[in-house]
Amino acid sequence: MRRGQAITALAALAVSLTACGSGSTPPGGAATGGLQAKNADLAGSMMLFIANTDQMGWFVTDGDGLPLYRFDKDTPKPSKSNCEGECAKAWKPVLADKPAMATGVDPISMGTVTRADGTKQLTIAGYPQYTYAEDKAAGDMKGQGKGGTWWVTAPNGAKITGGKAQNNTQNKSSGTPGTSPTTPAGQTPPPAAPGY
Repeated sequence: MRRGQAITALAALAVSLTACGSGSTPPGGAATGGLQAKNADLAGSMMLFIANTDQMGWFVTDGDGLPLYRFDKDTPKPSKSNCEGECAKAWKPVLADKPAMATGVDPISMGTVTRADGTKQLTIAGYPQYTYAEDKAAGDMKGQGKGGTWWVTAPNGAKITGGKAQNNTQNKSSGTPGTSPTTPAGQTPPPAAPGY
């Protein structure tokens, strides 16, 4: 078959397929004898997302858009929460009683840890995850930097300690992720608040 005839045959095939699939029903949709697609049932899942702001860069949120935090006094290997009692009232553990479905977070980095009370808590990169009681609406980050130990969680599980996600961007001079914010010349860092 010549090249011109092959192109003509492919064009005719494309037109016939388009004619068969025209209309408002998607391929495999409600057409007679076709497969019917069903919406995924996510009711039994805990939804996590990532968000981005100019101040923080990319960070993890729960299904309500509230940021997830990690605590410097927790340990990742083995995972252990050190926020109990009054601490856990202000910093609510993200319970993992449902499987986590995350957009933008590597599923391999997510896990669970059993808390002292027997409940399962979500971990990212081994660190237990929390929401802050004073964050009420999507975009609130009232817990960021509290006590010098609470930090918004980046999608890779690292803590975001500075202005714009220090751990999400490359340090231009060294090519390695930044680990802490820098204080402008002539200023001293604010004192860390005590407690949790």
